[in-house]
Amino acid sequence: MKRVDCIKCENTSCIFKNSHSSKWLENSHYQNGQHIFIEDMSVTGLYVVQKGIIQEFYTDKNGIKKIRHTANNGEIFGHKDYSATKHAFSAIAIEDSQICLLKKNTLYQVCKNNSELSLKLMNFFVAELNKSDNTHKHNFYNLDKI
Repeated sequence: MKRVDCIKCENTSCIFKNSHSSKWLENSHYQNGQHIFIEDMSVTGLYVVQKGIIQEFYTDKNGIKKIRHTANNGEIFGHKDYSATKHAFSAIAIEDSQICLLKKNTLYQVCKNNSELSLKLMNFFVAELNKSDNTHKHNFYNLDKI
């Protein structure tokens, strides 16, 4: 796959699409089966799938792979660890993928000057918290029925 700048990117669902210059993002190709990051690796920023499919997962105490999140074209991943110093999950390309990395320090600077992007990110994180709350609530009610 060739590199595509944000301005020319075909992903209309990416919240960063019209919010920045591609000068402050890193874009990399990952082959099917290649790790983007692994558990306990330092968190450097947010990732966006430009093209491809990524799975975030962890391995439980029995050695079973547990998928936590799947990201497709235009979707953010790595966000569950964003405020941490180390990743709690691993991420792997499950098909050849083009990934954009938005480094933390650069994203902070851009958000200071771009209220529209800041609002989009805030709404994204709130939506993710709501999903997490609903999952935990559902699991809690299922435990009640046992």
